[in-house]
Amino acid sequence: MVDEEAFDIGRWRLLPRSRILAEGDRRQSLGARATELLLTLIRARGDVVSQQQLMAAAWPGRATVDQANLTVQISALRKAFGESGAAIIVTVPGRGYRFGGALPGQDASSSATPAGAEVHAATGQGPSLVVLPFRNLGGDGEQAFFADGLVEDLTTALSRVRWFTVIARDSAFALRNRDLTPMAVGRELSVRYMVTGAVRRAGGHVRVNVGLIRTQDGKEVWSERFDGADADIFALQDQIVARIVAAVEPNLRRSEIEEVRRRPTDRRDAYEAYLRAIWRMHPMTRENCEAALDWLGQAIALDPTFPLALAAAGWCRMWQVSQAFPDVEKNEAEAIRLAEAALMHGATEPTVLSQVGVVFAYLVHRRTTALELVERAVALHPNSALTRASAGWVQLYEDQAERAIEHFGEAVRLDPIDPGAGEPLSGLAYAYLLLGQPDDAVMWAERSVAHSADRLSARRALVAALGAAGRPADKALSELLARDADFTIAKFMRINGRRVGRRVVSIVVEGFERAGVRRD
Repeated sequence: MVDEEAFDIGRWRLLPRSRILAEGDRRQSLGARATELLLTLIRARGDVVSQQQLMAAAWPGRATVDQANLTVQISALRKAFGESGAAIIVTVPGRGYRFGGALPGQDASSSATPAGAEVHAATGQGPSLVVLPFRNLGGDGEQAFFADGLVEDLTTALSRVRWFTVIARDSAFALRNRDLTPMAVGRELSVRYMVTGAVRRAGGHVRVNVGLIRTQDGKEVWSERFDGADADIFALQDQIVARIVAAVEPNLRRSEIEEVRRRPTDRRDAYEAYLRAIWRMHPMTRENCEAALDWLGQAIALDPTFPLALAAAGWCRMWQVSQAFPDVEKNEAEAIRLAEAALMHGATEPTVLSQVGVVFAYLVHRRTTALELVERAVALHPNSALTRASAGWVQLYEDQAERAIEHFGEAVRLDPIDPGAGEPLSGLAYAYLLLGQPDDAVMWAERSVAHSADRLSARRALVAALGAAGRPADKALSELLARDADFTIAKFMRINGRRVGRRVVSIVVEGFERAGVRRD
């Protein structure tokens, strides 16, 4: 008698012919459709499988299948895997599902094979990571709870960031005390990145060393040390987690962008096209914007429901409107169309909510909704420079200087390496003008210009701030006109007069007048 082939999934074993999922001595019966769904996801090797493909596999020959039936089967599969269910059967919003579990039986060139084959990490549509148990260096076993608490809270916080996948805590803690190389961790858990750390707590002081490592080659992408007093240990734990999340996300994104830049540009992959677009958007210039829109168009053509690409494309079109490039009405209509589509398919993604909120607010489309969107984005991901900067702009458009400064300041603090990502520096300049503090406005405008010399909004902010402060503005004005030769107050009003808060417009125009900007 031939033994039944088996697929090892972490600590579980799937026996497809018997429709059994075993965990040690515990054996669960799976239905025929649940088994077929799981096999279909396994064979996709981490790639996204659409709902239509899954329904065709589990209900062959059926012309129509109620989507609720698929939802029931997915729910049953997740329940079978317990707390790890959502990490093993991963929902990709608006796109379908993908397999996120560890497969020691998965071969790189074929579908999943019986246990014993070489292990390879799944590629998937986005990066995946695991937060491994932090080492307790204090020598006091009773203090291990603090290290474990950090890992649990960090895993939960990172899982709220929807553009990458975080492996469940149980799978991570199963590797405790196993001396594995980064490459081995990547193979075991099918992840591209791992977060490692060490905690030392002694004498009322806590030190946490954290690193983000790429499992493909063991390269350290980022590392940092966090210190604090443990007078209120739980408050300190929250602070450290917030700071780690704020650092991990942008560094992981930069690593992903650097990775795709090294690959051939003819790959037909929606996520990779999106990353190439994001790379071209920093700094944002006319040429870079057009290149980014080209890549985003390719991403959307490959996946018309990809919310991140739709939102970024809408934001680019809005930016073209803000720069008074040709076809303003066409770009405005396209920006709103793309933003609405992004919101339809990505209503729980903080990046989508942020970019759509700014588009809606600036283009005076559903302004009340815009404020709700950016507030929801900040609530979902308060440690993101992008969500904070976006909230700052929407508050500024509402003439709310103090709230805008709060968000812009957080954006700069969270990502001082790349503050141009949401242009919070020039935002701070405009907000301080609104507060009647032109000298502070000059300081922030100068920083914005230093960061991105070709950004017209930064140049305009500097001219207006210098004029408002009664300081010489000839040099700043000539540099602005060198990049925008026909800039006048009338042009500024034509672009921004009905879009930005009335008080902001009035104060900026007064600064332009005092700086010597032509009226017409």
